[in-house]
Amino acid sequence: MDTGRRAFLAGSLGAALVGTMPGWAAPAGAAQGRAAGTLRLDFGGAAPEPAPGYVRAGTEAYSEARGYGWVSADGLSVRDRGGDAPQRDFVFGKAAHVFRIGGLAPGRHRLRVLSGDLTFADHFTRLRVPGVDGGEPLPVLHPSYAQFAELTATLVVPEGGTGVDVTVDSPADNWVVNALVIEPAAEPEPVRVTFTDAPVTSTWGPILTTPDPTARLLDGHRSRSAGGRVRPTGLGRGDYLRLIASEVDFWKARQDADGAIIDPYRNREFQYSTPAFAHAAAALVVYAGRKDLLKQAALALDWSARELADRTAADGHEDFFAPMLAHAIRLLEPHVPTARSAAWKHDIGRFDPFATYRSAIGVNNWNIVAASGEALFQKMGLRVASDRYPEVSFAAQGKHFDTSYGLYLEGPMPYDHFPRLWLGDLIARGYTGPYRAELTEALRRAAVTSLFMQSPNGELPAGGRSAHHQWNEAEQCVTYEVFAARALAAGDKDLAAYFKRGAHLALRSMFRWVRPSGEMQIVKNWMDPAQSFGYESYSGHSQYNLLPMSMLAIAYEHAAATERVKERPAPADTGGYVLHIEPLHKVFANAGGGYVEIDTAGDHHYDATGFVRAHFAGHSPQLGSSDSLLAAPKYRVPDGPKPPTTGMGVAWETGPGQWRHFGELEPELTQDAVVRPTRLRGDDVRFTVRYEGDFGGGVTAVEERFAVTPRETRVTTILRGYDGPVRRVAPVLSHDGRTPGTIQVQGDAVRVWQQGEHGTSKLTYRMPGAASVLVGSEEYGNHNGLMRLAVGEYAAGAGAAGVTLVIAPQGDGRI
Repeated sequence: MDTGRRAFLAGSLGAALVGTMPGWAAPAGAAQGRAAGTLRLDFGGAAPEPAPGYVRAGTEAYSEARGYGWVSADGLSVRDRGGDAPQRDFVFGKAAHVFRIGGLAPGRHRLRVLSGDLTFADHFTRLRVPGVDGGEPLPVLHPSYAQFAELTATLVVPEGGTGVDVTVDSPADNWVVNALVIEPAAEPEPVRVTFTDAPVTSTWGPILTTPDPTARLLDGHRSRSAGGRVRPTGLGRGDYLRLIASEVDFWKARQDADGAIIDPYRNREFQYSTPAFAHAAAALVVYAGRKDLLKQAALALDWSARELADRTAADGHEDFFAPMLAHAIRLLEPHVPTARSAAWKHDIGRFDPFATYRSAIGVNNWNIVAASGEALFQKMGLRVASDRYPEVSFAAQGKHFDTSYGLYLEGPMPYDHFPRLWLGDLIARGYTGPYRAELTEALRRAAVTSLFMQSPNGELPAGGRSAHHQWNEAEQCVTYEVFAARALAAGDKDLAAYFKRGAHLALRSMFRWVRPSGEMQIVKNWMDPAQSFGYESYSGHSQYNLLPMSMLAIAYEHAAATERVKERPAPADTGGYVLHIEPLHKVFANAGGGYVEIDTAGDHHYDATGFVRAHFAGHSPQLGSSDSLLAAPKYRVPDGPKPPTTGMGVAWETGPGQWRHFGELEPELTQDAVVRPTRLRGDDVRFTVRYEGDFGGGVTAVEERFAVTPRETRVTTILRGYDGPVRRVAPVLSHDGRTPGTIQVQGDAVRVWQQGEHGTSKLTYRMPGAASVLVGSEEYGNHNGLMRLAVGEYAAGAGAAGVTLVIAPQGDGRI
């Protein structure tokens, strides 16, 4: 089954030959550019030097003295991708342009044109040349990524003629020309198109040789957890199917006659809801014996495969379809007539991945999802093995992977883990293609690192867009189940048990948010989904309920190998560490399930700078400060009064009545924070985070000293160079959309508690030494609901000595 550009050219637009492109090097001793009736042009800018034996042709207008050039250069530009000439650079245009070649003798000439791009695959180049032998239209050149097409044709310059006009245009308003050669020819020749694949440039750093910091982390945890026990989550492999079934049974009633899943709040199909439903329902058909879902799963797959093939996916989200469809086809094929599965395979085989997927190669996580799915299609025989989409994608994605911890550095915390889950699934299913070694090592390191970033209640760290969404936990389930199986296969039963525990903690977190109707709240609050409270502009009730179910279906399959592995304490349970991930500007610390997260350079559309999260094992994470307050969040919260941008921080005066909150400091001022651990024990972790700079009001440095135990987190903030009044602030939960938080001030402490279905959770925020402690009446929205701001007022000079906040859970507070 040939689905590439070569078949497209051969079948639709003219002859195409597959083979090695004839060399574009000029013959030894050839004169530069023009000699003996031959003209060799290398298109590009003034630099670099043209290929040997060529002259540079840029966007210059035609002149008789030069003998070549554009009749009009309006709208033309040059690009240089690096590498070897003449492939490295080109002239680029959108509209039709005429390139004139003068000084030709009457008679037959051979024309060769090179077109391609080392970093894009979206060019369509069409040439129109008078006098071509055979008189047929010339084929459109549509080379792939890092591929070059050479068109060869002969033409006749008539008696009395002195040159030829070559018209270049594009049916897609996107053409490129790298080089052109015109030379004498003795006989007419058939039009030929040949292709060559250029070497793919790797963007990977030295991940295979860089010292591995996760080894030290893991060794420390093994020592601290030896002989330790945890209260089991009580969850097992079957619980993945239990949650999937709850969701699928809700969404099956929202499938239209075509098979599409209709979002009940947007009243239309949204993004990739339908392929996610197809995969989740297929898993239930196969593993839960739910034959009643076969018709709906297959119908969703029919629709999704056509959408992908036709590039008509809802909201232009084709890039997410491939892995979910690959799994759905694999699962459902044995259960449907051959003609139906053949139709699915035909749809997959009839589109060109370079033309269909919307994210450019190497740009972001979208490209990794598509490439992972394409690699699965190749493994299943639905895409030819020679298709380069996975190879070039993985080569270009290397630049996003940290060479120390293996993390994906797109920025937001959810989008560190998101691309890794699809790649982890791919590697676990036996991927042996290019960059397997680099991907495997990056994913292994990152999986271990993620265990040390996980909240004791199973949550992914906060940070950036898409934070606090339920799919954050589902992606952890996939990664930890994949690497539990990998560890067990390698004979490391303890590591398998740590990963198993991490997976179950994440899954338990998800079960907390199941609605009475069977589907989940997609963001960690209980507001009516019709309000889109805490949603991003792209958050939908359908796609962000069903995406995590596709993930859980993957987790279920990988959990088969470790079904009998019993949970052992994960780093989130045991603690005893401080982890500073500088590229993500994050600090994590844990002592026996007392957990803090610090963002040293918060993106103030999503996070404040500083201390943003305090969790305690067994206590509701959302009760207290699990998320920042922001003056201008990009996610949706109700209109109303604007809070300061802050976490659990401090504020000082920069002028009379003008207060600056530490959380609102610009990231460039705080990103070079220095983290210094001073004690690392399982039940007692202490460390200092120091920020230096001109922070206003005379503050030249902010130093925060943390002491974390299972029963309390204490932070003392010292403001160097400042002797004015100080405030301590902490957001506390007022209402999560279902249950109010009861807030009470007693002396220097604020108590907040919430009665829920899992019991009563209680936290105390104490500000010792404060002249007064108040909780404002204003309510501000963040991801977790409505918050009020607790404020402690301190006398002038207190900041120099340090002001302290103590956060402590009360009672058992089981969740």
